Order: sequence, then structure tokens, then C-alpha cells
Amino acid sequence: MKPIPNDLYEKIERVSDIVRDRFRLKGIVIPTKNSDGSINLGRFRVENQQNGFYAVRNERNEVVVDGINLPQTAALVANDLALGKFLDNQILNKDKEYGYALFKETLYKQRIEKHNRDFSSYEISLMKGIISKKRRETYQSDIIQRFEKLRKLV
Repeated sequence: MKPIPNDLYEKIERVSDIVRDRFRLKGIVIPTKNSDGSINLGRFRVENQQNGFYAVRNERNEVVVDGINLPQTAALVANDLALGKFLDNQILNKDKEYGYALFKETLYKQRIEKHNRDFSSYEISLMKGIISKKRRETYQSDIIQRFEKLRKLV
């Protein structure tokens, strides 16, 4: 492999800086994927934890936000922080509500399996399960719509 001449390298670096700045003006920090599967957005890193949740860490490896359910939420939070914005509690609350609804939906599914002989208990669990599923889908679609809006800017 031939080495790249210094003047060509500097030109590529300048073009790269211009592209990054233009994306930043649009509200996007270009992500880079690490070998361990985590993603860097500026000075922040999104990683999937062993417990299944996502965390956003800063450059000193300190946890900024922990216990995020959806990877899209983690990416949105890290992007905003990398742009110098404040932590968006609205998106984090939607993510928490998504998690609660998913948990309730799972509980009601288990109850339905157990209460196959008791019709009134079965019917209540079924209705509550449907409500929880709709809530989960609503919160998830709100988060994904915002994520897709960000992606479409690219």
C-alpha cells in the first residue's frame, strides 16, 4: 500500500472537517462504531450493557444516562449532548414509559396463560394487556419517529 502524501492527507482532513461542521449545523453528530459494538457520537459513547439496557458515557467513561430501553433513545440523547444541548427529559420519560408498558404487557401475558379457567380474570388481564401493548407501541413510535427525523436530515 502506498503512503498518502501529506498535502493530499491535509486536503482530505479539511474536507472531512467541513462535512462534519455542515452536519453539526443540521443538528447531527456523525457516529462512529467501535470494535466492542459501542458507538461514539462526539465525546459521548452509547453502549449496550449486560443487563440489556443502554447507557451514555462521557469521555471520562462516566455514566451520564443509564437504564435506557431503546437504542434509538440512547442515540438521540448522545447526539443532543454531543451538540452541547441539555439532557432531554421528555425523550427519556417516553423511554421509561415504554419500559413500564413493556413490563406490564409481559405480566399480563403471563397472567393470561395462568388464568385460562377463570374467565373474569382472563378477560381483565387480556384487556389490560392490550392497553399496555398500545401504550408501548405509542411510546416506541414517538421515539422512532424522532430518530427517523434525525436520520432523514442526513
